Amino acid sequence: MLINFNRFSFLGNPIALVKYKMGDKRDLHDLMMLRAGKILLGNSFNKSEAKVVLDELRASEFIPMNSALDVQLPGNRPTYFFGKFLYFIIRLAKPDVMVETGVAHGVSSWTILNAMHRNGKGKLYSIDLPNKDLKSYNPENISKSSGWVVPDVLRKRWELQLGSSNELLPALMSRLENIDVFFHDSDHSYENMHFEFKTVLPHVRKNGLIISDDVHKNNSFPEFVASNLLTGICFFTKGGAAVVQQGNR
Repeated sequence: MLINFNRFSFLGNPIALVKYKMGDKRDLHDLMMLRAGKILLGNSFNKSEAKVVLDELRASEFIPMNSALDVQLPGNRPTYFFGKFLYFIIRLAKPDVMVETGVAHGVSSWTILNAMHRNGKGKLYSIDLPNKDLKSYNPENISKSSGWVVPDVLRKRWELQLGSSNELLPALMSRLENIDVFFHDSDHSYENMHFEFKTVLPHVRKNGLIISDDVHKNNSFPEFVASNLLTGICFFTKGGAAVVQQGNR
C-alpha cells in the first residue's frame, strides 16, 4: 500500500494550508511529519516525543556543518521538508545501524548524524562514488571531497566508503547482516534504485525503514513497495519511505 501525501490530503487543516499558500510551510510540514511518523512507526510512535523533535527542528540548534565561502549548498538540510523528515524519523526510530548511498557534499549525512548525536546512539554507513555528484551538484565549483561538510565531532558515528554502490553495497550488507534504516540518494536511474532496494531488503530488520530521495524520477519505488507488499508513503515534494513490517525477507 502506497500513500501519496499531497496538499489536498490536509484539507481538514485549512489554517495550515492557508499559511502554506502564504509562504509559511512549517505547520503543514509538521502535520505531514506527524502523519508519516504514525504510519511508519506504528505502535512505537510517541506523539509527545514527536512534538519535542518538531520543536528541535524549529529551533534549528544543530551541530554546524563545515562551510566554505558562505555558499548555501544544495541537499537535505533540515530547513527543507525532506531534510526535516530525515531528522524527524531518525530521531524517533533511533536506529542502531543505518546505511546511506549517495553523499556528495554530505548535507544529508550531516542531517542524519545530527539526529543520531541527539539520540546518543547509532552509526551511519555511507557509500559515495567520489566526485561523481560534486561536479554537477556544486553551484560554486568548490573543490572538495565526498562528505566534506560533516564536522569531526559527528564523524565518530560515521563510516564512509568510496566507490559504486553496485560493487560496495552487497559486500556492506553481508558484513553488517542486519540494518535498521536504509536511505537511497545515489544515482536515481530506475535500474540503480531497483538494485539498491532489492539488495537491502533481506537485511532490514522487522519494522525497519527504507527511505528514498527523488522517488518522482521513475517508478522504481512505488513498484518496489507494491511488489513486496510494504506500507509506504510518497511526499508531494519528492521523497518516500516504506516500513518493512515482516523484516529480513
